[in-house]
Amino acid sequence: MSARSCSPGWERAFDSKMKDTADEALVRRVAGGDERAFLELYDRYSRPVYATGVRLLGDAQLAEELVQDAFTSVWQAAESFESERARFSTWLYRIARNRAVDLDRRRRVRPLSVGEDPLRTVAGGPEPEAGVDGWDLARALSRIPDEHREVLTLAYFEGLSQREISRRTGVPLGTIKSRTTAAMKRLHRIMTRPLDEETQHE
Repeated sequence: MSARSCSPGWERAFDSKMKDTADEALVRRVAGGDERAFLELYDRYSRPVYATGVRLLGDAQLAEELVQDAFTSVWQAAESFESERARFSTWLYRIARNRAVDLDRRRRVRPLSVGEDPLRTVAGGPEPEAGVDGWDLARALSRIPDEHREVLTLAYFEGLSQREISRRTGVPLGTIKSRTTAAMKRLHRIMTRPLDEETQHE
């Protein structure tokens, strides 16, 4: 009997388990062709990749193309990822920056001058690992309840105020404020005591 026929709650339980799985373990599953693991990584990191694209390229359409290119590379190159050498977020950040450089070169349609640093052709300048901390935030966001993640995602990645979040979601401002406070407390606990959180999820 297949796992899918065991219980109507099986898929939800499986997805919940995915959310509690470390990035590096998910990449190993992706290397084996696991689409659910790939989608979980996409859910965790597509927003920060997009935000990085907007910051570096200054173009929403190119940023969307960057997301597609970066995650296509993840799917195709998952077997080459070495957890001993770098965290997944660092590895993906480098992939995204390299693809951003390629997209910027194509947009400019001109050769680089001799000795010119290609990273400096991308708006925002060369910040080797500056974006990774923000991506760790994205990882932590994936571990909090949906209603909490929504308000922080809108605030952090889209720069909305609490009043704007209230208008966007249709949720009363007072509720948005209380959710934000609760979300920040939970997020702080996850980022400062990640092992405690993982123990609670076991």
